[in-house]
Amino acid sequence: MASIFKPSRVISVAILLAAAGWIASGVFSPANEDVAHGGDTVAADGTQVASLDGEPPVAGETAVAEAEVFVQRVSVRSATPEPHQRQIVLSCTTEADNASVAVARGAGVIVELNVERGSKVRADEVVAKLSDEGRVAAVKQAEALLLQRQAEYDANKSLIDKGNAPKNQLPALEAAVASAEATLATANALADRSIVRSPVGGVVDSVPVQVGQAVEAGSLIAEIIDPDPMLAVGAVSERERGYLDLGQSATMRFIDGKTVDGEISYVGLSADKATRTYPVEARMANPGALIPDGVTCEMVVTTEPVIATSIPRSALVFSDDGLLGVRLADENDRVQFKQISIVDDGRDSVWVAGIDEPTRIIIVGQDFVKDGDLVEPVSEVAKVEPPA
Repeated sequence: MASIFKPSRVISVAILLAAAGWIASGVFSPANEDVAHGGDTVAADGTQVASLDGEPPVAGETAVAEAEVFVQRVSVRSATPEPHQRQIVLSCTTEADNASVAVARGAGVIVELNVERGSKVRADEVVAKLSDEGRVAAVKQAEALLLQRQAEYDANKSLIDKGNAPKNQLPALEAAVASAEATLATANALADRSIVRSPVGGVVDSVPVQVGQAVEAGSLIAEIIDPDPMLAVGAVSERERGYLDLGQSATMRFIDGKTVDGEISYVGLSADKATRTYPVEARMANPGALIPDGVTCEMVVTTEPVIATSIPRSALVFSDDGLLGVRLADENDRVQFKQISIVDDGRDSVWVAGIDEPTRIIIVGQDFVKDGDLVEPVSEVAKVEPPA
């Protein structure tokens, strides 16, 4: 007859007895029993409930429970509002404020060229001369006609004054003289077109023609640039345009480290449709023509001072409502959220408005706490662990 004590049955009974013993052991846990020999009654979470004699615990007896309350350690930095002048930096290129071209006003062949690249010219100075193409002859013909008409007028006027000629001839004689004068003026104007003059004073930048070359009316003879004053031309964003005004001081910085002071002379009213930026120009003195046309520079505009606070960029947080701000540690070491707005943006720090008095900004650990939490502020950057 087979034995009833099969190994599998023995093992099953042993496991059942062990499980029952482990479950029963919770009933007799020390956490739920009175402390022997005059101890206090303590709950499972460590909070003292009462003494064995039934009296409530005194204040000192709760120290152990209070010590177990977790206090987040955070790193703070003192922040004090102060006047701050924001600097707006724009990428620019230089451009001559007064640049123009000398063009031929009539057709002809260049017979005289008085300038070359780099030449300095004055306004209305003769740059080149063209062949007259019969213009001088037309002037002489107009002069002779005017003399004839004037002589006819004088002779007939004398007869009219003596009563030997009808007075109704006088208007026709006056009209003939006036027509001759107009013809002479036209001939002189056409003759003057053979002379090409500089429209502005400055330095000749290019001369694309040469003596003996035939040109038409409107052909470019010379390009002239007046280097003084010089403009710095750039563009400003929609956000920063409101900080710029006409006459506002500006400093231009060049790639060689040189700086030149000037003032804003133009702020555009219409934005570029592609970039949504507004054109800006600043005028600067350039008496020695040391600043060439077309070089890159930076325009630095310093705004009026405003009260702002410098804080580390890493201290910025968003509230549950999506508001930008920082978390502070108040005088009671409680966390408070403070909404701010950015005034100026730097590489490692930002200047913000919204902090009205000296305070302690939480710069490390601000993501581990919320409003009203009790924290342990430390003034030095320490290792901050997230709450367990």
